[in-house]
Amino acid sequence: MNIPLISVPAGLETELFAMAPGALSTLPEVLKRAFPGCKPWIIADGNTFAAAGEQALDLLENAGMAPYDPYIFPGTPRLHPEYDLCEMLAKVMPDDCVPVAVGSGVINDLTKCASSLKGLRYCCVPTACSVDGYTAAGAALVVNGSKKTVKCPAPKALCADTDILATAPPEMLASGFADLLTKIPAGADWIIADAAGVEPIRQDVWELIQGHIFQWTKDQNDMLNIFNGLAATGYSMQMYKESRPASGAEHLFSHVWEMEGLTLNGTDVSHGFKVGVGLLASTLLMEFILEHSASEIRQMMKPGLSDAEREAEIDELLKLGCYGPEPKQTALKKHLCGDELIQRREKLLAVWEDMSSRIRKRFISYAEMKNKLRAAGCPVSPQEIGLDRAQFLHGIRTAQLIRNRYTVLDLLYELGLLDEAMKKLDVMI
Repeated sequence: MNIPLISVPAGLETELFAMAPGALSTLPEVLKRAFPGCKPWIIADGNTFAAAGEQALDLLENAGMAPYDPYIFPGTPRLHPEYDLCEMLAKVMPDDCVPVAVGSGVINDLTKCASSLKGLRYCCVPTACSVDGYTAAGAALVVNGSKKTVKCPAPKALCADTDILATAPPEMLASGFADLLTKIPAGADWIIADAAGVEPIRQDVWELIQGHIFQWTKDQNDMLNIFNGLAATGYSMQMYKESRPASGAEHLFSHVWEMEGLTLNGTDVSHGFKVGVGLLASTLLMEFILEHSASEIRQMMKPGLSDAEREAEIDELLKLGCYGPEPKQTALKKHLCGDELIQRREKLLAVWEDMSSRIRKRFISYAEMKNKLRAAGCPVSPQEIGLDRAQFLHGIRTAQLIRNRYTVLDLLYELGLLDEAMKKLDVMI
């Protein structure tokens, strides 16, 4: 049987990518080619097993591959990406199997990490066009209360059946579109880090996403185009060996809200919907930058805090106690004061106009971003994902603490202007 192969950049951990209507029928051949001699072990939940896992199991049995009995998580309540579950999966994972993740974001991340712990490579069978993590190196997991990216290899093979992807609830495609749209402000964040001399842009990785992002997000209903964009985003993370190319401040907001246990009417809010609201907030903060010249920023800057004052501020932001120990350590480590802060500010002001020009050339305004999200059926306000005003604004401030990744939040905080810039967020709430 011919496998409907999609081109994959050379040198990646992902070596084989099949995608087409009915592509699931080629799963046995995909596994034989990518994992010769291995016995498949399907990992799914109740929903994804019904969507594709049961059919996949029949195909593997009929192909004489003698798959292990599948591991099926309950379909409800929604599965959480907990590192403890990865450790559990790794313990029960057969030594000689090829794990086959049948599901969307959480199933894929749990299988990815568990396979890595076991020293195995795995195959991904996506069931929704909902996230960019399918082809990514690393899994987004909650570890000791903190949301972080755990390093682990990307899938060696993917088998994406567009007929199955099309049967997913429409909000999952909307979630995937929102996740893809976040690459625009995430790109602006990388421009900021590059201009500040903190993290230079790697051009080949940059072009893989930023060279195509406006085409990928042109039509919110073009599932094939969106999935290809999400897959390419994952490739960029494989190439860079970090998630910088695919995420900026908007993902940090989402991580904070997730650690706080955000739900809407008792149900977890999807990753895409959280980062979608986050990208609108990030876009507004970017607009603050674009609205002011370097001389205006110099006049507006407020004094920085001492280390002791910053620690007290951090403790207040983290007083809910649900974020784990790492955010405080991270925030204190990257805090600048005294001569270091003066030097950083002068560096930022010196490159301000050039940085602003680079952002402006590839920027989509808040109004246009909001229209794109709304047209796709995505939430466009904090209230629509269960955030009240206080929790929304608290998440914006707290997000700057949780990663050592330079974004618009760090730039505005170091200039003493984060609170001033956040006044623009009133239009969302």
